[in-house]
Amino acid sequence: MDTHTGDNQWETAAAIFNGLPRGAQGELYTRSIRSTSVRFANSQFEGTSQSRNRTITLRVILDGRLSAATTSEPGESAAMELVEKALRAVKYGTAVGYDFPGAAPVAQIPLSDPRVPATRLEEMVAIGRDFLGTLLAAERRLRASAGIEAEEVEVSLVNTAGFAGSYRKTAWHAGCGGQLIQGDDFLRVGESRNAAGPDLDYEDMKKEALRELEWARETVPFGAGSYPVIFAPSQVGFLVTPFLASLNGKAIARGISPWKEKLAPSTGAGGGAGGAERLLDPRVTLVDDGTLPMTITSAPFDREGVPTRRNILIDGGVPVGALLDLQTAKELGRSSTGNATAAGTGAGPHRVLLAPGETPLAEMVAGIDHGLLVLGSMGAWTGNAYSGNVSGTISLGLRIEGGKVAGRVKNCMFSLNAFTHFRDHLAGLSRETKDASAGGPGMGGGGGGATFPYVALDNVVITTK
Repeated sequence: MDTHTGDNQWETAAAIFNGLPRGAQGELYTRSIRSTSVRFANSQFEGTSQSRNRTITLRVILDGRLSAATTSEPGESAAMELVEKALRAVKYGTAVGYDFPGAAPVAQIPLSDPRVPATRLEEMVAIGRDFLGTLLAAERRLRASAGIEAEEVEVSLVNTAGFAGSYRKTAWHAGCGGQLIQGDDFLRVGESRNAAGPDLDYEDMKKEALRELEWARETVPFGAGSYPVIFAPSQVGFLVTPFLASLNGKAIARGISPWKEKLAPSTGAGGGAGGAERLLDPRVTLVDDGTLPMTITSAPFDREGVPTRRNILIDGGVPVGALLDLQTAKELGRSSTGNATAAGTGAGPHRVLLAPGETPLAEMVAGIDHGLLVLGSMGAWTGNAYSGNVSGTISLGLRIEGGKVAGRVKNCMFSLNAFTHFRDHLAGLSRETKDASAGGPGMGGGGGGATFPYVALDNVVITTK
């Protein structure tokens, strides 16, 4: 593995581990982040910021219990204090049934773009000014905003079982948009993207933001009822949250996943009579992949030192996989899938991929006589993830009339059941995809990244105020 985090890190780990009592297992995790950002708000330059943060976490397993202690202080005295804190807490720690993993072959995944740390502030400011200039040229009343952030992340993990690894990755985030206030009408539009380096399509970002503005400039009435609705990639994460929650190892092990008896036997989740069942439309294939090169959510190994991999979760509508960390894998009699996240939060996805379809978005819109295109929501996902119910207030929704976008709707809410709608009412998946967030609460280990198509569902309930 890489050792660019420096030999001192390994020396620190050795010193700390020497301070542990006989029979104790130790793991030292170090994460350093350096970031630079520029911000524009209300159509003017707001400022720049630079930050540097480094945290060191020691986890200890002793007598079947796990404890953790964290510091951001450098030096030998801080390192020894970590040992004292972890050992004081371990008798009250979480009961675990696993050991820290030993050495394992870990793939070298390219994740770092040297242009990110070399980028000057002036270049980032120029990108932001270009965003604002284009948006304001289209609408002078717009309170335009933009942001660009460059990050460098270094991670190292070493434990007493023999695992030692480190990696470096970079991230580049950019976004543009604005607010248009007309009387008591408030409209917010925008587009944001990220990558390992600065090679984003800024022209397309501006085009997307301006298209939203043009589509949503005028408000139109919309009545309550059941309609075909197209959900933008930014909203699809809420729709697949019940699937990710149901395939989380913690939910399966606790017996609260509605799919616990319906998964493929190979997942170690039981598998009911006859094993796996097709529970969703055969067009639904969902994958989690932590090995994608130059992807900001990828990593060669997870938080516990287990190599990451590509995990097929749903194959043609059939649930076939689960997200497992060491603890849930032990409980289910399986091996970890490399999905451990921050200590104590369970397994979570790296990058969730919903397989796209063949139909362009324009054709999906053209095929709807009367319905909605939802680009934004507030409060989406409330209630019990395992019920499949998803609802939210539509913050940016567009009426589709006669196959064309016909203005923005207000004061509308949507409601659906992910299990039912992705089984019986999946109208289509777009050819286009966008990066988004993987989902909301109920996923065990947090959101992660995602790449989703537009999803069209029939019979979505729309209520109005």
